Amino acid sequence: MTYILGCTTIHESFAILTILLVLPPNATCEIFTDSQNCIDTFNQRLGSPSISPRRRLKQNNFLIWDLIMWLISHHHLTVQLRKVKGHSNNKANDQADALAKQGRYSLDPIIVNHKFFHQSSLALFNYNHISVIDRNLRKWSNIPIYSRIFNMAMNNSSLLPINHQITYGDIDWIYTKQWINSNPFDMPTSSKLSKIQSNRLKKSTFTYPTGNILQRNYPNLYPLGRIHCTECSIDEDTNAHIGLCLSHRRSITSLLTKFKKNLIDLLRKEGTSNISFDIESRVNNSNMFKVFPDVLDAARLLDSPDQIRIPREQPWILLLHHLIPRDLAVFFDNYFNKAAERSRFLIQYVTDFTSELSSVTWSPRSRSFKKWEKV
Repeated sequence: MTYILGCTTIHESFAILTILLVLPPNATCEIFTDSQNCIDTFNQRLGSPSISPRRRLKQNNFLIWDLIMWLISHHHLTVQLRKVKGHSNNKANDQADALAKQGRYSLDPIIVNHKFFHQSSLALFNYNHISVIDRNLRKWSNIPIYSRIFNMAMNNSSLLPINHQITYGDIDWIYTKQWINSNPFDMPTSSKLSKIQSNRLKKSTFTYPTGNILQRNYPNLYPLGRIHCTECSIDEDTNAHIGLCLSHRRSITSLLTKFKKNLIDLLRKEGTSNISFDIESRVNNSNMFKVFPDVLDAARLLDSPDQIRIPREQPWILLLHHLIPRDLAVFFDNYFNKAAERSRFLIQYVTDFTSELSSVTWSPRSRSFKKWEKV
């Protein structure tokens, strides 16, 4: 029984299934679709009726395609799929796309009962007694795992400063994971790599040993009361304060200008997308490279440090905590066609960006804090 998940391929394959359900026996049908994926899957299944169980269970939406093949075989249908160009103002194709995508707005899942046509000795995995998982199980398992991680992040008090960013999807967790796990060295393991990844994890979870963390963990070593930032001497020294600190603002502003130009040059030189005419205007209009003093000051002046929220209007602050903002990731998604290219160029860009950001924020803060500790 399926189907709950929603994506374009599912809509297209369900549309094909719907057509075959209403065909009379011995009918001949020619179906026009803009989904090359559906055409390839259809031709593969039609040309290889004896597909191995292991290969079949790794195929996305295999129950839908099982039913399509069952209908063709038992009703003696002759079916051909033809490719039409997508997004080409083809009125009939646009109408078909609109109908196929209406399923995403349904409040009830669309169920395919596999028991009357599915003949196999293999067991099918059932999710929560709701539906059969008709796709690569290992890849599908990322969905509940990521949902669990998301819920844990929402309830984690240390991540309170970025609660709004988590809620509204301002953080690209896929790229963030790639960035935190990235290895700048040739060796797979090393003490330097462990130190770098530990530093990224602590800053991304807001547990880096700033004044408030050290005071909490070592109450006998640090004085009572607030430990103020040793750079600005105004606000409490916390993880959330680093991007709001007045003493860093000028350096950050010039750095954002530099890396805005670097991004424009990178996208123009290395971008593989056919759309490149709007690169400069899009980057210039992005909040990723803008500093809003009023917004930063408003975030600083809250009554309690426990209530500090990093403003959503300043996505560059997320990079200080080794979190990849969607405002940055979207440029690589839009202007690089291949996933490998997107990841490679983004990781290199973020490596340079975070290194210089750290040199004007975290590094001077650490030096001044060590001097304060020695007093």
